[in-house]
Amino acid sequence: MFFELLNTSVDLASVIPNPTPEQPPGTEGFTTILNWIAWAVILLGVAGFLCSAGYLAFASFTGREIQGFKGLVVSLLVCILAVAAGTIINVFV
Repeated sequence: MFFELLNTSVDLASVIPNPTPEQPPGTEGFTTILNWIAWAVILLGVAGFLCSAGYLAFASFTGREIQGFKGLVVSLLVCILAVAAGTIINVFV
């Protein structure tokens, strides 16, 4: 009984269509805005990384306590997530 249900579910899975996603007409402007936002996020992430690196360099030269490492890590994570956002979403879709 169980194997019959298993075999029918496999047969149903081969019948279900697998549509390919395509962009609806008239949404080119939306994708352009998304590209601009992604570019701005990457630009801000790189700027944050450079500012944090400069802060670390300044702190090491002046002998101050070094607290800028957290900024480096956060800016790297922002850049990685911004670049990989499309891939991450495609995994779940």
